[in-house]
Amino acid sequence: MGGLINWVELRKSAFLLAHRFDACSALFWDNRAASFNQNTENMKNLTQLQLKKLNLLPQHTLLDVGAGNGRITIPVSKCVKYVTAVEQSEQMLNLLKINAQKEKINNISFINKSWDELSLLKDVFPHDIVIASFSVFMVDIENALLKMDAVAKSSVTIFVSASKWLDEELQKIIYGDVVQIWADYIYIYNILHDLGILANVEIDNFMSTKSYLSLDDAVKDFLNVHKVSSQKELKIREYLCKKLTEKDGKLWLNQNRKMATIWWTKNQ
Repeated sequence: MGGLINWVELRKSAFLLAHRFDACSALFWDNRAASFNQNTENMKNLTQLQLKKLNLLPQHTLLDVGAGNGRITIPVSKCVKYVTAVEQSEQMLNLLKINAQKEKINNISFINKSWDELSLLKDVFPHDIVIASFSVFMVDIENALLKMDAVAKSSVTIFVSASKWLDEELQKIIYGDVVQIWADYIYIYNILHDLGILANVEIDNFMSTKSYLSLDDAVKDFLNVHKVSSQKELKIREYLCKKLTEKDGKLWLNQNRKMATIWWTKNQ
């Protein structure tokens, strides 16, 4: 039952303003799969932090929604009976399979579909634990969350950003002003509440690290991800010159970020 604030519509407005619905498509992740995979090693601290949040047991079955290249999928597969990885991007899923083979992991099954189009009981069966790691970009977020709840026998854990989507300096470059877009977890928590799911939330700090081969590569990445016009390229370049640091022949973007762990158990 909804409250005075329509959190679903607020989220849609924020996503449209920031062009974040692009991340709902398989093509978006197909195009970013290679660079994402190369950056996985830089995200080890985040991965370890997330693993500590999951109370995994050897007898558990786990469903990973939006598994990507397996950054979380592969580590959790070493802790549970088996994992089902749902990933709409064929390129991401291929990398997941390759990464699993490298580590001799054989307890992962793969589903190459978006969470929106996946049918419960037909495409996937109930699992003890359902997780989604920075992957809740679904257009129909209410149905997506209810589907996660329905397929979980024990618990659901969602990892989302608790930081601003963009810092204020970057917002002014892209939008001309500071805009009212809250951190992702604000929308997800309140939508869950309106759906009658009383979730828990915990906030942790982590260092987001990404490397680039050159300043041109970094500028190109920012222009593509944030849908910035070429007219603002110079300002993006100036912004990145202040943010990037050089080490080991690469340029590094290190940002202090916050992660929200949102979780609930089926007996709450």
